[in-house]
Amino acid sequence: MIVEGCDVPLCDTIRPENEENCFPYSFKEKKKELLPKGWQKTLRSRPLPCELIYEVNEEMRHSDGVKIYYDICRPNTVEKVPALLALSPYGKGGNGSLNYELLPYRVGVQEEMLSGLEKFESVDPAEWVSRGYAVVNVDIRGSWDSEGDLYIEGMAPGRDAAEIVEHVAALSWCSGSIGMQGNSWLAAVQWSTAVVAPPALKAIAPWEGFTDKYREVACRGGIADATFLNLVYNGTIRGRSKREDIFAAAQKWPLINPYWEDKVIKTEKITIPIYAVTSYSSGIHGYGTIQGFRKAKSKKKWLRIHATQEWFDIYRKDMNDELQAFFDRYLKGVENDWEKTDPVRVSILTCGDRFGPQPIEHFPMGSYPHAKTEYKKLHLTKDNLSLYHPSARGVTSYQSDDRSSAVQLVYTFKTATTLMGFSKAKLWLSCDDTDDMDIYLSLRKVISTNVIKSTGSHGLLRVSHRAVDRSKQDSIMPYHPHEKIEKVQPGEIVPVEIGIWPIGLKLYEGEGLMLRVRGSKDAYWEIPNLQKSTIFGINKGKHHIHFGGMYDSYVAVPFIPNV
Repeated sequence: MIVEGCDVPLCDTIRPENEENCFPYSFKEKKKELLPKGWQKTLRSRPLPCELIYEVNEEMRHSDGVKIYYDICRPNTVEKVPALLALSPYGKGGNGSLNYELLPYRVGVQEEMLSGLEKFESVDPAEWVSRGYAVVNVDIRGSWDSEGDLYIEGMAPGRDAAEIVEHVAALSWCSGSIGMQGNSWLAAVQWSTAVVAPPALKAIAPWEGFTDKYREVACRGGIADATFLNLVYNGTIRGRSKREDIFAAAQKWPLINPYWEDKVIKTEKITIPIYAVTSYSSGIHGYGTIQGFRKAKSKKKWLRIHATQEWFDIYRKDMNDELQAFFDRYLKGVENDWEKTDPVRVSILTCGDRFGPQPIEHFPMGSYPHAKTEYKKLHLTKDNLSLYHPSARGVTSYQSDDRSSAVQLVYTFKTATTLMGFSKAKLWLSCDDTDDMDIYLSLRKVISTNVIKSTGSHGLLRVSHRAVDRSKQDSIMPYHPHEKIEKVQPGEIVPVEIGIWPIGLKLYEGEGLMLRVRGSKDAYWEIPNLQKSTIFGINKGKHHIHFGGMYDSYVAVPFIPNV
């Protein structure tokens, strides 16, 4: 496999017959049937609210001859309808990885909420056929029984998807208007497809999807995330051929090169309507969704940052109502009130219990970040964070190869305050034992009883990747080009800037904001297996953070007035 002149390392894809942590697999012959109202896939599945036509394992060939399979759920009507596409390697029609069953409390997505016809991280056909749409679930190139080798995102899946868009638009039952929806991978491929701009694609709804595979997922901060990459691509993907070995690629190409540049989605080329959604709970989707939205040239675009978890949000009735209003406007031409929706709506978390203040949802903003954002520096001191830079020099340290060791400093608020947007830490760092450091930090809410109420927003960086390109920086977030490695001499003190992904917090009198710095990553709470992640040998010994005097170590956080 050659991508932008780079010979990409490949590995065998786990075969569909391997059912570890998956639903039972069997190849289904092509068929078409009418599922009646009330039909249930299992006794606990959601009954269909209306009858629908269910077409299984329809075939399509890409321009290079590769055959792929897809399923269709559509209304039983002679009237032509628009189609919503869902493209991913995670299986179609409720097969594939068990996913929700393996997650704590099914992340609030009760089995009875879904029909079992849905693709993971996509809308439920039972809901959307009843709203007058077809849902087309595609096993993309290289996944399950579809032919070919599997690309791991980037522009190649977008080019494939553009062919799928035009193929579906030409089917006899389709109105010719196509929309795309879904989370994560399904969102990332929407961005790349919209860049290719197939004529039938009228609107996209990328909910929780990255736009730069290197900087946001695979090698965020220059640190290859082996645990996450291996869990996702070995644990959830099945196929009959090869796939990109993206972790091997990260080891082969630790710096930005044409391979990684191909996985940067240039959303500034997108002009069709966008309804983008993200949250604070995701450790991989927040920044990319916001940046994709900000850079897109679309004149009609909307961003919503919600207060829950992404897989729960996609099945909320009120959010499906919103999504329908969006698609009705641009796929059906319905003159509704969608365009009166505020272009940016955010949530502000309180991190309280059910008896305390609840999150503020749908807070309107004209842009992101908020136009009246005031960045205030909270300076590191020996004991806490302060609005004042200490005159005396000091140092605080943690054991970088001990997961239980961390520097934790708190700023306590005297009045109710809202923090909303990006943050940045500047730290003066040294290590006596090695020539590089992996730094992981987070901003967390601490209530007056000193109990941590959120795992917070995160930032991370390999210190040898600390170079910043100001010309490409469009916010307080530093832009790291990742084009060179600058080692640190043992004992050398160097300044490091680390961007921190979006925060949205309401803090009351007596509550605090904690800066936590340590040598290993916080796990994604919804994926317990990642709590077993190991340290891969970069960190060794103590990391020292220098502050005071000539060492202006601080974290700059976004204060928002009058919220």
